[in-house]
Amino acid sequence: MSGFPAYRLARPFCAAVLLLAAVHFSPAAHAEDNPPPADPTPASPYTFTGHVEAVSRYVLRGATSTYGNGTPLGNAGGDAPESSRPALQWGADLAHESGWSVGYWASMINYSYRQLGNSYSDRSITDFQKDRSIENDFYGAYSGKLPGGIGYTAGMTAYYYINGSHANALETKIGLSYGPVSFNAQTLLNDVVWGNKGDTYWTLVFTQPLPYGMTFTATAGAYTYRKEGKYLGTTDTLSGTSCGPGAAFVVNGCYAGNAPVGGAFRHLTLALAAPIPETPFNVGIQWILGGKNRFGVSQKNQFLATVGYGFP
Repeated sequence: MSGFPAYRLARPFCAAVLLLAAVHFSPAAHAEDNPPPADPTPASPYTFTGHVEAVSRYVLRGATSTYGNGTPLGNAGGDAPESSRPALQWGADLAHESGWSVGYWASMINYSYRQLGNSYSDRSITDFQKDRSIENDFYGAYSGKLPGGIGYTAGMTAYYYINGSHANALETKIGLSYGPVSFNAQTLLNDVVWGNKGDTYWTLVFTQPLPYGMTFTATAGAYTYRKEGKYLGTTDTLSGTSCGPGAAFVVNGCYAGNAPVGGAFRHLTLALAAPIPETPFNVGIQWILGGKNRFGVSQKNQFLATVGYGFP
């Protein structure tokens, strides 16, 4: 749920060598002869970045087809992906050299979490395009280093949905990293229409810088699920009625199809991001290899594209 800041394209190697040689042999390069003036302004301990992106579609954690236990319903039915059409996303991050950081990320969603959440108690609701939602993620973390070059992070995310009902949530995050690899666990702290309390999203991430400022990222995501919750499980918690064999409860009723599973591989996402030379803009592509959702329903493979603007 983040964007990628733009970096300037590196100068050709030969030009860089000539420039360095010119600087080295110039009289100003010798500090003992011409010491540079002292900078009266100390470097700030804070780093601020912001970004805005247009994405071809918004896929949440590899759910390209459906969150349900049977036939995909699409955005018209309040189902995955979060947006099946182009969407605008934006955010900002503030980090301190001590290791503390806070941030905000947001995205347009092509259906209404208000309508979906209200349909739990009002089963007459069928219009999930009315009052489409905007997801807002507010997060904070502390990151540091352990002996041997191992990094760690611990934090929390608050999810708030404009035009939402039974969708706002808190989620913890802990992670370890070593070199280009990181391993993270994010655990949901309350029941919502998109997850059960105790659901944990696991990711293994490999990041590799490439020439010309490009970055390759591979993310393997999996879930361990709590099978029973208020809005997802095998019992209609509003009426107290069991769904019975061959059915599951999904927010607003019992539906024929798969039963909940305890865990599943969710996705493998291969991403490539690149700056547009001499501009603050960047482009990216993603190839999502779909796994399965909380009901064991297979997700289709999906290609995504992004165009972003990073600042400062």
